[in-house]
This record gives sequence, C-alpha cells and structure tokens, in this order.
Amino acid sequence: MTELTIQDQQFAGFKDSVVLITGGSSGIGLATAQLAEKHGAKVVVGDINPLPTDAGKDILYVPLDVTSWDSQSNFFKKSYEKHGRIDHVFANAGQAPKFNFLDEVLNESGELQEPNYDSFAINQRGIMNTTILALHYMKKQPSGGSIVVASSIAGIIGFPELDYSVAKHALFGFARAVAHNLRAIPAHRNPAIRINTLAPSWTVTNMVPAALAQLGANMQEPDVVARAAGLLLVDSARHNQVVLVHGGRSWELSGAFDRAVEDSVPLIKPEVLGVFGEMRDWATYDKKEEK
Repeated sequence: MTELTIQDQQFAGFKDSVVLITGGSSGIGLATAQLAEKHGAKVVVGDINPLPTDAGKDILYVPLDVTSWDSQSNFFKKSYEKHGRIDHVFANAGQAPKFNFLDEVLNESGELQEPNYDSFAINQRGIMNTTILALHYMKKQPSGGSIVVASSIAGIIGFPELDYSVAKHALFGFARAVAHNLRAIPAHRNPAIRINTLAPSWTVTNMVPAALAQLGANMQEPDVVARAAGLLLVDSARHNQVVLVHGGRSWELSGAFDRAVEDSVPLIKPEVLGVFGEMRDWATYDKKEEK
C-alpha cells in the first residue's frame, strides 16, 4: 500500500482535454469538474440536477439520468459532437443507501417479498453503462482515453447498508475485470485506454449524513477526493489501480491486493490469470475479427 503525494503540476494533462463527469453537479463530481476546468480542460457535466450558478464558466451541463441508456447515450453523443473527442470520463453518479436486503418485507398473507433492488440502477448499472459508452467512444480515437470508476471504501470492506455496499463491491470487480479485458484487444486495435477505481471514505457531500461526524467519522472535503480522481484521470502511468481516500490522505491499494494473494498462495495468481487470459482470447475476440 503506497501513500500518494498529489501536486498541482500533476494535473497539467488536463489542459485542452475533454472531460466528462456524471453526477457532477455537487460533491466529489463537482469538485472534480472544477479542478479539471481550473487546469484547462473542457468539462461536460451530466446530472439529473443542474449545475450551481458558480460552478465555472467553461463547464457545460447536459441533463442526464444515468438509469436511462438513451439519456446516457445522448450525453456522450452531445459531448462528442461538441468537442470531437472524449479524453477522460469520471463515472461518478450515485445515490445514498436506501434499502437493507435483510429487512424482511411481508405481504398481507405474511409471505416474504423480494427485496428492493432499485438502487442498483444508479449505483451499479448506471456506472457500468457510463463505462461501456466511454469505451465505445475511446476505441474510435487513436489517443484512447481514461476512465475512473467511483466505488467506495464500502466496496472494499463490509458495510451495514447492503444495497450500497453490494453495488460498490460490484464496481470494484467490474473495473478490474474491464482492465484485464482491455489487454485482450489485439495490438492493432488497441488505443491506450486506461481504467482505474476511486474508493473514497466519508466525504462531506449530500449523500453522507451529518450525523456521521457526530459518531466520530473522519470526514474529508470533496476537493481532496477530487485531486485523487484527477490524478487517476490524467496520469498515463496509472492503469488498473485502486486509490483509497480517507481522512484527506490517498493510498494506492491494488498492489497490496495482489501481494496478499501471492503471499498466501503463490501459485494462484499466475495459474488463474493464465487460464483467464486464454478464455478472453477465444471467448471475446475470435479469429474472424483479426482478418
């Protein structure tokens, strides 16, 4: 686990780039939009809520409902038509925990009802669809691009609110699986596309109740998390990484996960990844696509 020191000069890569952010009208998304704009990026924010009036003069707002594929597709289409490319995408839209699947809901006959999974439409499927659309556009351009998926510390450790924690765990695995799939794209069709995962701890946003601070949670400002998101977006050396932001400090964790597996059972990683590599090659990109 490596602690990161993030300095302003590391954001030079934002200059003249095109940055798309979902859930960018408040909290971490807005802070990231303002950071990118400050360093010269052309920023497009998609959100169900409009931008605040003081968001920034060079930040374009496009109404977006991430639960709708058509709305997301329109968001990307408008951004591409305006700027001609899409360099960086921060898949950030989310909502606070709403349902605990272990809370039993019974009907009038006393029979157990299926839990409510509606929050997955935003916290899981919405971010996955943002990522899939980002990949679609980035594959068209020789410069590729970068994607940051917003997970959470609740996607790394257990968290009492099941709907939120399950979705964030899913995103953690999704981003790492996408990173491995990108390796399987043949070299002549493989623009430099990077994907990384952001895992913030308690952050002062509309999603996090103020009562947490009273319980002793170590709260941090959105600006701190935005700097970690910005680093993952523009640092071309970062791919398939997980950055945890807690108490205003950032750590890169993916190496620690890999070492934990290797130290416990050294044969697991090379053997399993070797098989997975073969599966990717014949299951996803068959020989017909090579012609």
